[in-house]
Amino acid sequence: MSRRRLRPIWGAVIAPLLCLFAQGAEAELGPCMTAAPTTPNVVVFVSDIDKSIRWYRSNIGLAVEENWNAAARLDSQVVVMGRNGIGVTLLASGRPVKLPDPQRVCFVFEGPPAPSSGSPPLFLTDPDGTSVELPSFPASRVN
Repeated sequence: MSRRRLRPIWGAVIAPLLCLFAQGAEAELGPCMTAAPTTPNVVVFVSDIDKSIRWYRSNIGLAVEENWNAAARLDSQVVVMGRNGIGVTLLASGRPVKLPDPQRVCFVFEGPPAPSSGSPPLFLTDPDGTSVELPSFPASRVN
């Protein structure tokens, strides 16, 4: 069987597995109101990987930790972004991905870009409509 004919099969196998990681994150909300605290295991589906990398870098303060081009055989690109163990995995598919519900993520930082203690959470929307929550950080942790 040619590699071209395997693409749909691999895509059908990988996408549900990545969704399992994302669903497991909603178990405990902690300081977050809309989603559990995000780890690099949480997958966010994006339409333009470069645009999303820039957005998460400039608005959330994340840096690229890993970039898997091996997924290129599947017409996809996977980039892990993070900071101090907090982050997200961005998955861009070469084909349009239709998600049934809007995605939600929450980044719990001890300092900026999170709002200061006592402030309401900050809610942003990434270029693909994913809701991004930044809860305030506790005053007891601030130096």
